Amino acid sequence: MKKNKHKYTPVRFSHLMSYAGVGAIVRGAEDKLMVVTDIRYWTDKQGQIAAEVIPYVKRVSMALDINKELRMPPYAKETEYGTLDGSYLPAVLFPQWAKCQKCGLLYNNPWREKNLEEKIYCQKCGGVLEQVTWCAVSNKGHLSDVPWHYICHQNAETDCRVDYETSYLKLDTDINGKKIVKCTKPGCKSQNYYENAKIHIIDAIQPWIKEKAPQLGQDDVVEILEVNDPSVYLPERVNALVIPPESRISKTSIVDRLYNDSKLLREIDRIKIPLRKKGKIKEAATKFRCSVEEIESAIAEIKAGYPYFEDNITVGELMEDEYKAFLTPLDDVRDDEDFVTIHKSEEFHVLYSDKNTLELNSIIKIIDRTIIATRLREIQVFKGFYRAKQDDGNDVLVPPDIVGESSWLPAVELFGEGLFFTLDEEIVSKWENIDAIRKRADEVAKRYEKSDVNLNTDVIISPRFLLLHTLSHLLIRELESTAGYPAASLKERIYCSKDKKMAGILIYTTVADIVGSLGGIIESAEPKNFLTLLDGAFKHAQWCSLDPVCTEHEGQGPGWLNRAACHACCLIPEPSCNYGNVFLDRVFIKGHEEQGIPNLLGFVKELYGEKKV
Repeated sequence: MKKNKHKYTPVRFSHLMSYAGVGAIVRGAEDKLMVVTDIRYWTDKQGQIAAEVIPYVKRVSMALDINKELRMPPYAKETEYGTLDGSYLPAVLFPQWAKCQKCGLLYNNPWREKNLEEKIYCQKCGGVLEQVTWCAVSNKGHLSDVPWHYICHQNAETDCRVDYETSYLKLDTDINGKKIVKCTKPGCKSQNYYENAKIHIIDAIQPWIKEKAPQLGQDDVVEILEVNDPSVYLPERVNALVIPPESRISKTSIVDRLYNDSKLLREIDRIKIPLRKKGKIKEAATKFRCSVEEIESAIAEIKAGYPYFEDNITVGELMEDEYKAFLTPLDDVRDDEDFVTIHKSEEFHVLYSDKNTLELNSIIKIIDRTIIATRLREIQVFKGFYRAKQDDGNDVLVPPDIVGESSWLPAVELFGEGLFFTLDEEIVSKWENIDAIRKRADEVAKRYEKSDVNLNTDVIISPRFLLLHTLSHLLIRELESTAGYPAASLKERIYCSKDKKMAGILIYTTVADIVGSLGGIIESAEPKNFLTLLDGAFKHAQWCSLDPVCTEHEGQGPGWLNRAACHACCLIPEPSCNYGNVFLDRVFIKGHEEQGIPNLLGFVKELYGEKKV
């Protein structure tokens, strides 16, 4: 590529934590494939780390078992003059091979002295060259261009030497339609299959790392895959909510502003001469429009351990801590807090009435706590990625800096709102002990143990979990039509534990803007609206447009891990589900008379002996 001919491609912060993260192959400028470089290259013009530290996430880091700083990826804007204001994330062209659209002849990096937007033509037939869409990946996380010469000449009888300056290899298909690479050099008739081929060499650690090829172990595997194959890139992302006490730290105080201006704080701390230090403190007071005494007080607080005085952050299980935070009312809430809830349980239960249908009263009975989250702050952390993940566990999580020496991890903070509710523990406990229900759930659990489905989250398959997860999906689909949110913008968190008596669901939306989202979920979580929402979800659980086939299915989806659940009734967009759109079954709500599984709302009615007056 010609000098100073950089091309810029916008990407969302949240995408950098998933399919467009470090090591991912993305489609960038001029419709060319690129691979995102590691965080060692995320620097400013002075070579300093361009990613800013995310404050007040100590509990999140501890709960996620992370002992490193969390930093926001750098960001930049392209000016009207084509220059960049800020720091960008580098990406390199990959794969670097091109092939002729007409004759299939391979060319090694024909863009070296060209602009990306320029069309390049085949020297043999005049056809347009296009980027090859194949790569080599190893289970140790390596990625490189396909060693085309090596694959073509495996077990070859002739001594044909590699020549990167000449185009002599050609991609083609044999008479059976299988993809082959063949040599067109005079006297050489070598050819070989390359699709999903397994070899034992790889040319690079990563495309942007110009070091010698990695040494592979005896059990290591290198596969030739298309760049869009899911095995090429499997990101590892974890997330958590910021909850009290960290969420209650004031974001508008002088001590907060000074604490987050680490550069100014270091400058003040380095000055040893009292008179000069006093002058710097005066500058800080002018900058923050406050008194010198307020700056001095803020410095004293920071030295005393602000914001973690006496290390008062205690961490238990991540989901259990969040569950307790939702159930605990907050007093004297400020506008700048990151976890703000309004408890609506009493208002919801007041809706119980003899004028309601038995189904509505049963819904009110089964819901224990109803809480509106008017403000949430979510932290998403990118821990690394896998490639060519193997069932035997012989693979490696590649860290964001590739070498594992960085003191920080990339993360993003998102702001939003949500609705949280819990199911009545007594009802759920009696329901999940029904033999037919336990048997149906055990079948899914056994399938999961035998399946090759890899989830980035721990999950214990139980009747309670399958009920909560299915209800969560039904509510997300219902919210899409009532609150106006696209289902893809909604997310779920399932709080489930029989031992710890957790049976809760959080449905929420978050965006990168600190202002948060538009209030649609909050309005839908108001007691009357929420009851209508639940009523719709329970009604939609009773019937699917593909019934009776959907209900009677022995298994659907990956690993047959869904039962009565399909695209017509339960499935939601992949980004919205933490569990890969599996572990869903409407039968746990609608019941199955032949199998001895009661209708959930009917079970509640019988439990309380309710009759319509």
